[in-house]
Amino acid sequence: MIRLKKIKSLKERVQLRKCGEVFHLLANGDDTDERDDIFSYLLSLLSAEQKDKAVYFYQKGRYEDIYYLTLDVLGESPADWDFVDESGHIDFSKRTVFHHMLYLDSIRSPFNVGSIFRSSEAFGVERIFLRPGSADPRHPRALKSGKGCVDAIPYSFEELEEIDASIPVFALEVGGRDITDFEFPDYGICIIGNEESGVSPSSLEAADRSLGRVSIRQYGAKGSINVASAAAIMLSAWANSSEKKHKDA
Repeated sequence: MIRLKKIKSLKERVQLRKCGEVFHLLANGDDTDERDDIFSYLLSLLSAEQKDKAVYFYQKGRYEDIYYLTLDVLGESPADWDFVDESGHIDFSKRTVFHHMLYLDSIRSPFNVGSIFRSSEAFGVERIFLRPGSADPRHPRALKSGKGCVDAIPYSFEELEEIDASIPVFALEVGGRDITDFEFPDYGICIIGNEESGVSPSSLEAADRSLGRVSIRQYGAKGSINVASAAAIMLSAWANSSEKKHKDA
């Protein structure tokens, strides 16, 4: 549990964040002899209206609501708080990184690009290549949906044929082997296709010459899901596959 003396040594915005974290921990069973002092200090960081809400929550023992109040004040969401360091930045040194790479094959939506970066950070992707013409990861909408994860993963704009040809590749595309049966590589590149047309013909040819295609079984009437959602499903399966292999080795 962080001490009040340490909180006071930080920048004001980070002080507010750390106070919120204290009450998040209290809500989950931790305790501290500085609870009242930290709450009093928290009040000094809030406006009059915010103080009234905080006092009400504190009197009711609703510590999780104090945590969410600090989130609202900061304009952040719970995901923004994962592994933050004392400067308020995400601590990416805590990542587990696999030799997994993505090739974004002309993904046009900045929102989708940012979302894929966020899922890639969560599931241990080492690097992302983007085909020229894909949305820029530093577009404001990509940065917003990426929740800071654009800074976690090296990326570059490359044509697929410009990437080391010795790296195995496969495509996330319909008509492939079911994701539950696909033999994911420990080292390789997965090609993620365009929102409307899917993986380009030249990229599909490269995948078919290498590891082939992986597909996600669906049960709905529409028969398609958002590309960022599909990427997240695939990345989870790939990470689980590599982790299992490492444990069994």
